[in-house]
Amino acid sequence: MAQKADVNSLREAELNRFKIMVAQDGAGLDKVLHKDLVYIHSSGTQDTKASYIESIVSQKSIYAIIEPEEFTQRVYGNVGINSGIVNVTNKKDGAFLPVNRLKFTDIFIFENGRWQMVSWQSLKINK
Repeated sequence: MAQKADVNSLREAELNRFKIMVAQDGAGLDKVLHKDLVYIHSSGTQDTKASYIESIVSQKSIYAIIEPEEFTQRVYGNVGINSGIVNVTNKKDGAFLPVNRLKFTDIFIFENGRWQMVSWQSLKINK
């Protein structure tokens, strides 16, 4: 089924990206991340598409649970913006880490018939 560049498909693309991250699916990430990705973590560190995918596939970063708390989509032509709050639970050495509550904004580009994330930036917020 062909995607349309609208708020519903943008929301679906973001939720699907979260599932792909948790599944540590490198091929899936390659599809949903734009070649020009700039990913700025809440710690201030930055990744490219290649380094971000490698960190997930190698399990340097293990995303166990990603749950949107607040979630808004806006679409301007072929550009989509997601913003809100997401609760992220990572794992390290087999143990769940404390939940990170992140305020985020990310940008998707609708290209080649699908949404692809081109930018992410987040910061940790208190509960």
